[in-house]
Amino acid sequence: MVAAHGIMVAVMSMTPLHLQELVSTGPVGGHVGHEGGHAMGTDALVIIGFTISLHIAGMFALSPLMGWLTDRAGRIQTIVLGFVLLAVAVAVAGFGQQDPALVTVGLVVLGLGWSAATISGSTLLAESVERQQRVIVQGVSDTLMGAAGALGGGFSGLVLGWVGYEGLNMASGAVAVVVLAVVAASVKRPAVRPAG
Repeated sequence: MVAAHGIMVAVMSMTPLHLQELVSTGPVGGHVGHEGGHAMGTDALVIIGFTISLHIAGMFALSPLMGWLTDRAGRIQTIVLGFVLLAVAVAVAGFGQQDPALVTVGLVVLGLGWSAATISGSTLLAESVERQQRVIVQGVSDTLMGAAGALGGGFSGLVLGWVGYEGLNMASGAVAVVVLAVVAASVKRPAVRPAG
């Protein structure tokens, strides 16, 4: 949950800046049929608003489905799905950085990945502790998620300035892959009995 939140905030918070630059100076801004800076700014704001709205819908609109999937497929499996979606999302947004439509698709998938990882992670966390400890543990988890979001948002500007939007997405993807590796390594595999 913590890593998913950090990844999501890092990419989501810098996407409006990237889209503003892309739409104002790129091919999208160059052929929209408006004259002057105000029209270009309006086009950028429409694209940014649409992208962030769809991203937030990805985060929350399918929450009941993510809860159902968590119960049906399992907590760990849905966490894995969430981080796979996060990795796919940042790949689409990063490699498609010159196309606002691909950036938007990436942000929607980013929201879906965050939803899957957060709902399944919260469920697993609540089930992993004694009932009387759940509120405190969830509070600590929420604090850590907030800290990850603050760090992700704070450092993402530096990363964006240093390696660009594609680099920010690839760095976020690397975090998702590391989490997937840690989850895979920590899952207990059934013991195989020798034949005979």
